[in-house]
Amino acid sequence: MKKILFTLFFSVLVVGAAFIIYLKSNPPLVVNGYTNADGNPSIRLIEIENKGLRELQLQSILVDEKLPDNAKLVISKSEPFEVGTKIDNNANMTFHKLTQVSIFPSQYIDRQAIGKQPQHYALQVHATAIGKITIQYKYLNIPFTLTAELQSNS
Repeated sequence: MKKILFTLFFSVLVVGAAFIIYLKSNPPLVVNGYTNADGNPSIRLIEIENKGLRELQLQSILVDEKLPDNAKLVISKSEPFEVGTKIDNNANMTFHKLTQVSIFPSQYIDRQAIGKQPQHYALQVHATAIGKITIQYKYLNIPFTLTAELQSNS
């Protein structure tokens, strides 16, 4: 009986470790692109996407290893974040604190519900110089860190 319990416990431990290794090697959050907001080089819109199966929760953002002047989660219920996208006074875009809203998995977004449900997510980051951005988040209650190098648009 003790051998069976030990084997069962060891099997669960191995499967759990393999699952965590798989998650860490295939993180769910990706950066799809970035642009300056309304032509202002100190404000960047960084489009993010949850490629996972469950919602994820942002924890914090660092710009060049420091806290940014201001950072918000922008949710678009219509168009993606591209060059020339107007975010101010756009009825289909809302601004939230980083930890206020969970990011829904992209595979479950209803693309027919334009104007009704979130379609795209981005981070609006205010900082004088943005070279590297570090996003800390939780997925399945496991902490993750995504680091992306941003090239200067000057």
